[in-house]
Amino acid sequence: MRDSMNVTRRDAIKLGAGTMAAAAAVSLAACGGSSSSDSDSGSSASSSEQKSSYKVAIVISGPALDGGWGQGHYESLKKACEDHSKWEMLEPKENTAASDAAIAAQSYVDQDVDLIIAAGNEFASDWAEVVAEAAENHPDVHFLMTNTDPKTDLADYEDLSHLETVQVNLKQSGALAGVVAGLMTASNCIGFVGGMRIPTTLTKYSAYLAAAQKVNPSVKGVYNFEAGFTDASAGVKLTESWIGTDNVDVMWCDASAVDGGVRQALENAGADSHFNIAQPIDSMGPDHPCVITSTVTDWMMGEAMGAIESGAFGDGKVIEANIDNGGVYLGKFSDKVPADVQSKVEEYTEQIKADTFITDDEVAAIKSGL
Repeated sequence: MRDSMNVTRRDAIKLGAGTMAAAAAVSLAACGGSSSSDSDSGSSASSSEQKSSYKVAIVISGPALDGGWGQGHYESLKKACEDHSKWEMLEPKENTAASDAAIAAQSYVDQDVDLIIAAGNEFASDWAEVVAEAAENHPDVHFLMTNTDPKTDLADYEDLSHLETVQVNLKQSGALAGVVAGLMTASNCIGFVGGMRIPTTLTKYSAYLAAAQKVNPSVKGVYNFEAGFTDASAGVKLTESWIGTDNVDVMWCDASAVDGGVRQALENAGADSHFNIAQPIDSMGPDHPCVITSTVTDWMMGEAMGAIESGAFGDGKVIEANIDNGGVYLGKFSDKVPADVQSKVEEYTEQIKADTFITDDEVAAIKSGL
């Protein structure tokens, strides 16, 4: 018997995952096409071989149906499965703490799940040993990490041969929100709430304000980058304060549950004159009367699936979600957005796509002053 004093961290991860694997083994949600749970996973085919079916799983730090970050990933994966009929989706691992992240991933590795997805970079450091072990002993297991920069987040990884990441073109996403805000504000004051002061949040806001000022030079912006992600009341308080002091009438947010509080305050002030641009899912509808459109992110999981099928996946490649490939787009418009505004937004969207609307220097100038 192995001496317990000599058990490595990698061994501990595998031991912990063993108990989870039994519980999660065959809870498959069909994503279209073949739904047979005993299909074909028997022996692992090499990465370059075509298989008749594949399995995919996702690990999320919060709820899968949170109306924000988690749901954006969950819906992206559902759509990818619908578009790739050979793929079946395991039930997502939700509300995963960092301390449990490695065990959650290892449980999928032990099932030889073809693609394991991390919803965000918060698990990057915890998955390093799992990824290294899988590359050695489970060559048909692949990893996709969203919102992850290989140069910084994966600098300590031993092996990227079975891993890719997804990054969103934040300049495009922010600019789409900005042109809508700049055209729809009556008070010339727009707001932004972010959950954490990190470079990606600052880039989003800077592109948002730069684009709004491009279409409406009178616009000013107010912001808070440290509202957290769980307390809706923080969104209510911030928005009510800005409406009272700055006459804010359009908001774009990146703070998950806090976004709901922002919408509540806007609706309390009057949903016919106070508007929200939602993200990252299409939230326009009767449940959210102040939402006039949404900046939607598709996390490009289908591209990763296709690469696995063709044997072209891996080596730390970065997939960019952008307007051109459908990874970034505006959702449905509310009737509150006039037809002429919608036409202008469509025109500006083509310029944003071509990278001729706002410059990197304009975004950087705003970002440097934050």
